[in-house]
Formats: sequence, structure tokens, C-alpha cells
Amino acid sequence: MEKSKERKLAEIAYMYYIDEMSQSQIAKEYGISRSMVSMMLNEARAKGIVRIEIKNSELYCFDLQRQIENIFGLKKAVIVPRLSKNEEGLITQLADGAIDYLSQIINNNMTIAVSWGRTVYEIANRIRPNGKTNIVISPLVGGIGNEINTYHSNVIADTMAQNLGASSLGLYSPVFVATKEVRDLIFNDKSIKKVIETSEKADIAIVGIGSIASSTMTEIGLLEEDDIKQLLDSGVIGDISTCFFDKNGEETENIFSKRTVALKLEQLKKIPTIVAVAGGDKKIKAIHGALKGRLMDVLVTDEVVARSILKEYEGN
Repeated sequence: MEKSKERKLAEIAYMYYIDEMSQSQIAKEYGISRSMVSMMLNEARAKGIVRIEIKNSELYCFDLQRQIENIFGLKKAVIVPRLSKNEEGLITQLADGAIDYLSQIINNNMTIAVSWGRTVYEIANRIRPNGKTNIVISPLVGGIGNEINTYHSNVIADTMAQNLGASSLGLYSPVFVATKEVRDLIFNDKSIKKVIETSEKADIAIVGIGSIASSTMTEIGLLEEDDIKQLLDSGVIGDISTCFFDKNGEETENIFSKRTVALKLEQLKKIPTIVAVAGGDKKIKAIHGALKGRLMDVLVTDEVVARSILKEYEGN
């Protein structure tokens, strides 16, 4: 808790002293009063966080955040240092960075749509109530895998709902079906249609970014080697909520295009705030492609990924 508070003090101090934002602008950004901003700036000085430069700025990589935001037109970039040496530790860092941001924007009477995967599950598992009420959590995508597992969007929706004191919906369909005709029948089911429409009208979407070359869908047996080959041949490099895209973030026509039970990319992009959370070396190309395609409003990633993307951007 103390670390989280110091991190918030450091970020507000950075915005005020380095970005030269007014206290009123910062108050609007965080949804707090101007007097609260003033008190926090005073506290930052009292704690020695602010001297000539901002102390503890290593908690978030503020300079990288601003560069990524400006280049790719994001509402917000949250860049965490890669402190952990293993994937599980990095996922925890990314989840905590996402939760820190989500706590600022989740409000009463909101619908939050969630995708699937390890990082999104970790967010759902670690998030805690923020005092807001009448929140609904709704899945964006059908079931991943042959059985209910922790990556499943329904499990994620239920877990997040329990931890936020919210309610949740379930999307009871596999994500990939045999034919377009089967998909169309599923979409016409009254209960599934309700969930899809609820997710489509969500205020916030929380998604991961998958790399097709190193996909969790392969690990859990959802995609076979031949599927991966055909997707790669179609120009696919990654996916967001099982919407497959190419190196420029454009949705591609592929073997699953007409057989997927999920919001289409064009529907997903209409959600006011899409928070994408992903990191690690294997996902650099997919994250860069998603940024090029403006497939998210908020990106939570790690500094190694951010620096690699900026280096490639500057080299072009």
C-alpha cells in the first residue's frame, strides 16, 4: 500500500513539475479535487520524493510513457520496469500496473468487458474493490480451451466481479466453431446475444495482446501447427481478443474470420476505453502492430518492449 501511494505521489509530481500540467488538469486526469492534488504535491515534497528531480521515478518509466503516448496517440501508456527475471513475475507487474490505472477510471454504473488469457486473469485475480457500485463484468469472447480454466473469459469475468463486488455475465460458447452457419446460429441465441450486446456497449474493455508465433492458444491445444501456418501465411502476427491482425494492426481475412464467437475488431474499437496489457520479448512485434493499428486507447507494457518499439520507430 505504501509503495502504491509513493508511486502515485511520484507520478503526480512528475506531471506537475516536469510536464508542467496545472493542478486543475491533474485533478481532472485523476478524478480528484484540486485541493487534493495540492495536498499530494506537498506530501511528495515532505517525503523527499521531490527535490531537484523526482525520486522513485523508477516505479514507472515516465519518459517512455510520454513518448509512446505522443507517437501512437494513446490516452495513457503505463510502462513498468522489467524487474522480474521470469514471465510470471512480469505478468504480476503488468497486472498491478493495469490495476493502478483501472482504479482511477472505474466508476459507478459501468460495464467492463474482459477478454481471456493469463495477464487478464491476473488483473481479475488481484484487483480489489474501489468503493464503486452497480458494475457489470461481461466477456468479450467465447470459451478458450476444451474446458473451463483460469484463462477462460467466463472465469475471468466471475473472478473480477467477486473481487470488485460486481455482477458478471457468462458467454457459454466455444470461441471457434466448425462453420460460419454454426456461428450465426450461436449469435442468434437469445442469451448469447444479450452478452455480446452488453460487451459491445461496455465502457471499458480489458484485453491482452497475443503473438501468433508464440501463442498461449497453441500451448492449451486450441490451435494446431497447421492452423498457425495458415494464420502466418495470411500475414497474421498477433491477436486481440482472438481478432487476428497483421504487422500494421489491420484485421486479416483468415481461417477463423467467419468461425469466431467474439466481438469483431470493428465492434471492439467502438468501446470508449480499451486497455491492452502485454509485455515480454516474444510479444514486441505484436504489440508494435497493435499500436500501429490504434487497436487500444491505453497500453500497459514493460520498458524493454517500449524501448524496442521506439528504437524501431526512430530507425524508420
